[in-house]
This record gives sequence, C-alpha cells and structure tokens, in this order.
Amino acid sequence: MVRRSAKSPFMPSSLVFPGGRVDDTDGGDALGDRGQAGTDAAFEAAARRECREEASLDLDGVPLVWFDTWCTPSAEPRRYHTRFYLAVLPEGGGAQAQTDEHETHEGRWASAAAHLDAWNREEVDLPPPTLCTLLRLRDQGLAGLVQLAETADVGEAIVPKVIAHANVITIVMPHDPAYATADGEAGPVPSRVHDLPRRFALTGKRWMPC
Repeated sequence: MVRRSAKSPFMPSSLVFPGGRVDDTDGGDALGDRGQAGTDAAFEAAARRECREEASLDLDGVPLVWFDTWCTPSAEPRRYHTRFYLAVLPEGGGAQAQTDEHETHEGRWASAAAHLDAWNREEVDLPPPTLCTLLRLRDQGLAGLVQLAETADVGEAIVPKVIAHANVITIVMPHDPAYATADGEAGPVPSRVHDLPRRFALTGKRWMPC
C-alpha cells in the first residue's frame, strides 16, 4: 500500500492501493494507438500502468482478477468509477516496489491485519472502499476475493451516499435502511455489500464503521 500525497486534492495522506485514472492510450496496441476508455482492456492496462508509475511494481504478464467496483458518492465534487483488482505475484516479485515520492509516499508491504492494526492505532487513514477491502482480505483471505470475483456481479458498482447530521459526516451504504430516502444519486444493492458495514462515520480524522 502507499500513502497519497498530503497535497492531493482527493483523499490526501490516506493509505491506499496504487491506482489512478484510465488514460486515452490504455488498452491500445503496441504502436500506441488510442485505447477504448471504459473497456475491460483499458481498465486492466491502467491498473498495470499505475502500479508501475506509483509503486515501481511490474504486473506485465500477471493475471488480474477484478473483484470489486465502487463509485464515489454524488456529494463529492470529484467522482471516480473504480475497479479493484487482485494480482498474485511470484515469490520475490514485489521486492523492488517503491513509491514515486511525488503522488505516493511511504510504500509498505504488510498483511491486511497489520494495516488494520495501524488504522486502529490512528496511524493511518483508510477510505471506506479501502477499509472494506482490507476487512474482506483479513477475514476471508485471497480465496474469498477470488470467490467474490467468480460469484458476485462485480460490474454493479457500490454507490454510497453522504449525509450530515449533528455535525457528523456519515457515509451510508446501499444496504442501510436509510439509503433509499437519503439525498444523492442511488445505485443498486449488490449482494456483495451485505457482509460490509452499513455506515461509516468520520470520527476525528478516520472513517469508522458503525
């Protein structure tokens, strides 16, 4: 995982997985032709390129398993339709990984449990999608993510909503009873959300499940 720059306009200083925008050329051919934005090939090409740029992590030839999709709440001025991928590296395959010290800093390999322990100690901030991914990984392991990819409709994006009450900012998930009547763009209720927390409240500098 990497820590985003404190100067980033979106999720500054948060601990996240490497990633970024799909470029026009992602998914194009070897001659540099423009790719087709929004295609599976473009998303996969972007995932490989961003890992290389942000973490010096070469995923060429490594199969990517698409296991989750999230969309930023409509209350946010910057919105992203984000796919999450799993890649299993050969032994020693990540030994040369390092951050670019521009967009990303403090690269770290650790178990999901160790990352969550650091979050519990308030040493790092984890955005709700990242937090949910680490909870799944800790509780279900790699096999659980692979099973999710094989059995769930990962193309249905999880689209949370944001509500503010009594000066507390809360992210409401699709399976929360208040989701349907809360303001904001609504999405489907994918089956894979039901084992996730129903809400996240911004407590201090951290998003906390509640």
